[in-house]
Amino acid sequence: MVKAALSRFLKEYPAALADGVGVMFVGAGMSMAAGYPSWATLLREIGEELGVSSRDIQDLAALAQWSIQESGSATRVRNVIKEQIGADHDVPPTLEVIARLPVQHIWTTNYDRLVERAFAAIDRPLDPVSGAKDLSLKPTPGAARLYKMHGSIDRLDDIVISTDDYELFRTRRGAYLPLLQAHLTSMSILFVGLSFTDPNIRHVLSLIRESFTDAPPEHFAIVRPPHQEDFGSEGEFKARLAQHNLWAKDLRRYGLIAVEIESYDEVPGLLREIERRVATRRIWISGSWPVEGGGPGAASNYALAEDIGRLIGRSGRDLVSGAGMLVGSAAIAGFLDALRDRGGWDLNRRLITRPFPQPLAGAAPDGSKWTMLRRELARQAGTVIFVGGAKHDGGDLIVADGVMEEFEIAREAGVFLLPVGATGGAAAEIAQRLIGSDIAIDGPALARPSDDELRLLLDSGTDQKTIVEAIAAILNRIG
Repeated sequence: MVKAALSRFLKEYPAALADGVGVMFVGAGMSMAAGYPSWATLLREIGEELGVSSRDIQDLAALAQWSIQESGSATRVRNVIKEQIGADHDVPPTLEVIARLPVQHIWTTNYDRLVERAFAAIDRPLDPVSGAKDLSLKPTPGAARLYKMHGSIDRLDDIVISTDDYELFRTRRGAYLPLLQAHLTSMSILFVGLSFTDPNIRHVLSLIRESFTDAPPEHFAIVRPPHQEDFGSEGEFKARLAQHNLWAKDLRRYGLIAVEIESYDEVPGLLREIERRVATRRIWISGSWPVEGGGPGAASNYALAEDIGRLIGRSGRDLVSGAGMLVGSAAIAGFLDALRDRGGWDLNRRLITRPFPQPLAGAAPDGSKWTMLRRELARQAGTVIFVGGAKHDGGDLIVADGVMEEFEIAREAGVFLLPVGATGGAAAEIAQRLIGSDIAIDGPALARPSDDELRLLLDSGTDQKTIVEAIAAILNRIG
């Protein structure tokens, strides 16, 4: 079941992300990976004040409730949370990957600002929604939304912590529920950092069960079984492992498929594999060619780039483009033709462009900004197809150094490199460099076509139809 669950996860969740219906749910384990305390540790001192051990109490929300009852207010509990959760810890690698994934909706019961900081680190817009009233605010265009359904460290007077808060959730924060239920119904949710000792997660699972009593939609949960070294005695370990195994099986009642890992260190790699599989469906066409004075190559490269764009659109893949001179516009034109054949309704999702800002006549381009855009294009794509790549130097056509920079950036990023050398310019030089190189042509690290395929695409005698068919065969082989 473990391998079957992993196989399903690696196949289905990347497809959900690529189709715009992948959602994330970040649990307490993510905060603990960054160095924040577990619930039991967080409330240890409060438990000692009440004469009980937080490790022996499964209902930690009740422990917070008892403290509030004894002291007459929630101030003591809030001060502990402010002290323990208010500090900034390093963003864990898992959240760095999540911030790069094409996810538009993230749910969390955590109070910290790790998700916000992960998005800010790459300048990706994010709308945090930490109060029920915030749901009525107009979303920022293009921003992902972060639903902090149990509140945020920024608003300690409005967090879910005690038994009262859970029991009155529907009254005080019930506006979250229809949206969560909608996502549970129509989207694929990945739960990361799940723990059966987290009272917040038990609350979320009860909401799922309340909504779907018979056949809940299926989602995925990455979970780590307890290990011997986590506990002080053999008996405690065996008891907690038995609880975990029963809990993992019980997750199926809520539609959650448990993807078990041996160590939390595996999670970033697992999500990077998800990122890679999403990128596989995204094809970047890199290249350029002078419109005027470009010779016969201008017309042939335009026609080929248009056909490649059309191939990408018809095959259900996404186009990534920097809108380079002639080649970029041709690829986009062909891609749009293919989408129009199917109604064109998913254009906004499937066309990813980062047009390069062009300087005024006589001015030099902003090299640092262009490099930044090239790195962004490489991050978005799983394959880059090089077409042409030439520019004027006086009266001569020379290799475009910008396309060669894109080649180097793509190679560093591990993107699959597919030069159509017959189109000349940088594409021809790249093909020559790749033939006989030690860059993998098979296996999990494959990053280029075989030498025979490169030679076919480098041969100026290969007709356009054969080139397009060869590209299609290569794309189908690599996924």
